Amino acid sequence: MTALTPSLAIVAARLEFSSSAVPALLDDEINGSAAPDWRSIAVPDHLLQRLGRHSDAAPLASRPTGGGQIHALARRPGFGAVLLDAWQPERQQWRGWLVTPDTSYADACGLVIEERDAPVDPRAGLVLCDMPLLLGVADLGACLGVFSEQRLQAARWLQQHGRANAAEAAPGVIARVALPDNDYVLTGTPLSSELGKDGRQQYRQLLRQGLEQLQIAVAVTAPPQSAPAPVAPVNAAQAANSSRWLKMVTAVAASVMVVQSVWLFLPRDGGVDAPAQYRGGSGVEQGVRIRVLFRADASEAEIRTWLQREQLEIVNGPDTLGAFTLLSKNRQKVLAAPGPGNPLAVINP
Repeated sequence: MTALTPSLAIVAARLEFSSSAVPALLDDEINGSAAPDWRSIAVPDHLLQRLGRHSDAAPLASRPTGGGQIHALARRPGFGAVLLDAWQPERQQWRGWLVTPDTSYADACGLVIEERDAPVDPRAGLVLCDMPLLLGVADLGACLGVFSEQRLQAARWLQQHGRANAAEAAPGVIARVALPDNDYVLTGTPLSSELGKDGRQQYRQLLRQGLEQLQIAVAVTAPPQSAPAPVAPVNAAQAANSSRWLKMVTAVAASVMVVQSVWLFLPRDGGVDAPAQYRGGSGVEQGVRIRVLFRADASEAEIRTWLQREQLEIVNGPDTLGAFTLLSKNRQKVLAAPGPGNPLAVINP
């Protein structure tokens, strides 16, 4: 079996399993190794780089929760993290993917975090796109990094099409795979079907046990509507058609949002002006602007009440994503994370 780093024994220890919960396959590794004397060993360069990445990502820790962010798991940060994809208002939970630091364990559905994603804490190295999760706001710890929308799309693509990778299983090998939008992603090779020859299988077993211990729900993925797309870029004709389709859908969506915007800004009673918080701003406003998405099930009254309580004003929106721009005259204003007590779905989408 190809040796991967860190060893499965270290992974198990990091997950804080009790000795009775550690699978028998780890016994030899745990019992046969002695702790080294670190006092005479210099700090290696790769460790210094990790410390530097940790410092660079530290300012993200208090960032308001939003899609595309990577958050440590609050109850057990050593276990891993989660890349947030979308807020599920009907469940009052975030949907996302499990994130670990262990890039060498990447398989065909694993997205390797790169320098272009910086700043990212070294605790986030691999997004396991075949392990979608559902978590409440209380389950989210410090923010470790932020993905762009393009990188989020790459994770979604790997979740849907990663298993179509026809490459030969090669544990520990990281390859560059082309995406349909002329982008690329660094990922691993498919898992081996031979038992005992691919440590990535046991690695996933450990992760699933950890999720069970933490009682973190695994999201149910919808079955594909058609055969998986091949792992290759689309041709120019397909790209052009996709662009026209996207423009048409965006235009329709924008029209619907205009109607919603008119409804939102209408006064509640005929002939009576709505509160100032609901008028589009004009001129130069002083303060801090915050872009938000409201929950799909949030009522007009709930949004009005919340805006008044938080002393916020809508100055723009909805845009093509459905987001509104809010203005607070308090330059230090920080919104509470989406959850009970507010109509928010996503902050800074």
